[in-house]
Amino acid sequence: MRVAVVISVAVALFWGCGDPEVSRLKDVKQVVCACKTSACAEAALKQVPQSEIKSTPRAQKIAREMLDCLAKLYEADRPSSDPDATPPESAPASAQTP
Repeated sequence: MRVAVVISVAVALFWGCGDPEVSRLKDVKQVVCACKTSACAEAALKQVPQSEIKSTPRAQKIAREMLDCLAKLYEADRPSSDPDATPPESAPASAQTP
């Protein structure tokens, strides 16, 4: 599923958008970058225009920013490979707790 989402955004990045599509792409980027989970972002990416669109630097920049937000969410979802890392659930609630 992630591959299809990335391919869709890559197509938008490669082909760019005309003005109405750029506006739509900006709206989708705002939703993707506001998401707290990769599942939310993937759902928002389904709204990327799928029509054949003209490439512009502006559209490419928006698509790159959107992919950067998605990459950060994927990174946050990835489990730590550090064997000494403390899982978030076992961390103390506060420094003042005895």
